[in-house]
Amino acid sequence: MKRSIPVVLVALLVAVALPAQTTGHPGGRPEGFGALGAAKGGLSSACLDALGLTDVQKASLGALRQDVISTLQPLFGERRSYHDQIEAALEAETPDPAAIGRLVIADHAVAVEIRAAHDQFLTRFQALLNPDQLANFTALRDNGVCATRRKGPR
Repeated sequence: MKRSIPVVLVALLVAVALPAQTTGHPGGRPEGFGALGAAKGGLSSACLDALGLTDVQKASLGALRQDVISTLQPLFGERRSYHDQIEAALEAETPDPAAIGRLVIADHAVAVEIRAAHDQFLTRFQALLNPDQLANFTALRDNGVCATRRKGPR
């Protein structure tokens, strides 16, 4: 009986932690990086339209998008792999809490890398904006039009 308590605790931890990290997006993508969001680097069309970007800014944004996508794709693959491994480990006849814990920790580390890449993208995007656009972007983000943040691993 004492041996099953740690297994149940780890299973509960994983059951609570995984959905919180993935927010329901395939591969643990941060919010804003769904099918449409990934192509836009997490910025909605409404947000980008409201900013009135110049052609030069749009071209620079395209390059930033490609950079962030090429950075995130392998990380999403790693997260899918860890989630598959965690699921398999939990379904084992006698799950190993230590092994599951190591997988959860490794998955969390990748989630932190994803957040860092997203934050770097936002920093580089904001550097493209003139002062008026930056003020507009901040206001739009605060009002939820430019939803570029989510709660999750840091």
